Amino acid sequence: MRRLPRALLAALLPLVAGCSSAPPAPPFKPVVDTKTLMLALMERQADIVWESVSDTIIGNDIIEKRPQTDAEWLAVRNAAISVTEAGNLLMIPPRAQDQGWMDAAAKLIVQGERVIAAVDRKDPKAVFDVGSDLYDSCVNCHMHYMPEIRDMYR
Repeated sequence: MRRLPRALLAALLPLVAGCSSAPPAPPFKPVVDTKTLMLALMERQADIVWESVSDTIIGNDIIEKRPQTDAEWLAVRNAAISVTEAGNLLMIPPRAQDQGWMDAAAKLIVQGERVIAAVDRKDPKAVFDVGSDLYDSCVNCHMHYMPEIRDMYR
């Protein structure tokens, strides 16, 4: 068996290492702070999801609200996609704070995917139920990372 001279091996190692290294991280540039992202994107889109299915009791009447047309279902789906993808935006520094933050953002994404699936099935009950789980994910994060909200519940 033939061996490579050490000098040649030393010269080849950086080349091999350079070929197998991961590409550099994308140059993400958050444009707004977390609070602005929440107000401008998350809250508005989440409200579309949460308000898409409801039952309102007025006297002896129950008024059901459900998406009726393909366009209405698409609007709810687009809102669910925006909320879900915003979970990724929350993981970009400087928004990302710690592992608990990253876990909360990941849970938001999981719940968002469930909402998208319920919308794709055009299942109002599932949209309502999973929308509630999505809401819980949001509240749990807010309780930990937003003292002004946490203090409201004490």
